[in-house]
Formats: sequence, C-alpha cells, structure tokens
Amino acid sequence: MKKTISFINNKGGVGKTTGTVNIGCGLSRLGKKVLLVDLDPQANLTACSGLALPLEKNICGALQGTYPLPIAQAPIGVDIVCSTLDLSAAEKELADEPFRELLLKKLLAPVVENYDWVLIDCPPSIGVLALNALTASELCIIPVELANFALVGMDRLIQLIGKVHDRINSDLDDYKILISRSDTRQTVQKELAESLTEKFGEHVFHSIIRNNVKILESQMSRKDIFSYDPKCNAAHDYMSVCEKLLKLYES
Repeated sequence: MKKTISFINNKGGVGKTTGTVNIGCGLSRLGKKVLLVDLDPQANLTACSGLALPLEKNICGALQGTYPLPIAQAPIGVDIVCSTLDLSAAEKELADEPFRELLLKKLLAPVVENYDWVLIDCPPSIGVLALNALTASELCIIPVELANFALVGMDRLIQLIGKVHDRINSDLDDYKILISRSDTRQTVQKELAESLTEKFGEHVFHSIIRNNVKILESQMSRKDIFSYDPKCNAAHDYMSVCEKLLKLYES
C-alpha cells in the first residue's frame, strides 16, 4: 500500500499546496488518519491550516536536529508539521550534511505507522528539501496547470524521480499527474490535456480539478474546500481524486 505522497513540481503556482490540503482533508473525510508536512519555506500550507501562528516548533528545527518531528492538530481536521520562512536559509546549511537526503525519512520513521496517509508539500524547486521528500515517499503527485509551458521541466522531474528510485528509495515506484485549475472548454486547455494524456498515459489522473473561485475563497478563509463549500465543483473534483487514490493504492 502506498502511504506517503510528495506533491512536487519545480514550477510554482500550479496547485501543490492546494492539492496537499484538499486531498488530505478529503482523505480524512473518508475516514483516514492523515498527516500533512509543510516542506516549503513559503509556508503556505501552514497558513492554510487554521492554526494560530507562529508555532514554537516547526519542520526547520526538526531537520536541524533540535527536536523530534513536531506534530500539531489543525482545525481543518488533520495533523500537520508546520513550516517557517527560516527553512529557506536552513536548506543551504543542510546541503553540507552527510546523508542529507535521509533527514525527513528518519524524522517520519517513529510516527508514520500512526497514519494512513502522509502528504508532503514540496517547494517549487528541486533541491535538498525536495530530495528529502522524494526519499521519504512511495508516490509523487505532480500538479500541472493547463497553461503555456505546462510540459516544460516535466521530463527532467520524472527523470529525477526515476533516479531517486534507482539510487536511494526503491519504494518510490509511481507518479501521477494531476491537472489543476483547468477549463477544458477552452480549446488550448483541451489540447494540452490531450497532450499530457497521450504522452504520460495511465500516469495522468482522469479526475481534473476545474478552475473554481471557491478554491481561492477557501484559502483566504484558511479552510479546506470541504469545510468551506462541500457542494462546489472543486470539492467534487478533489473528492474524486481521493476516491481514486484509495481504489488504486488501498485495494
């Protein structure tokens, strides 16, 4: 069974954090115990958690060995490891650490069996933090926005996933592409979606996250989409992804 998922793309603004929050909360609503890990120095996942911030302990201090993985209970119904802007500077320091790619995996080891799913929100870059996420994961979800240059960098990212599988983490044996912020009524977006499916086949989720203002509104309210408007299209789309995850990896 797949348990730990990295949400990764070297481009920003494609829906990594949105996907992490809403798929995590969707899985929770389906009865699963979920842990979210904010591994992005921008800390957007942390901001969406509904917690009173800043917290005294976060992923930065844990990666630096100051304390064990600090897990907080978030009002959105899942557990979370929060991030901080300080993580950006810490990443540069961690680059010189021996076995630096194993830091997160070792931090998760004592707690991972307490959860059905662990979801990691990665930064929009391929560095030490993203490498840590891949080393700790069995599955990657790559959110992609249907816009110009949607495929730029995709091959490099998938090659990296393959290298991590071959050299560091043989459990990382699958990836899925999640089309987000889409409007396939537009000819160009429909063509891009078809191009993705033609090139990557079964690695592309059939469930597409449609563009919906409710997603932005929920983020501004520091709520997941199910708490904010459970009947909107976005809630339906994210729940469809959750159901497919369970069917694919818990059967």
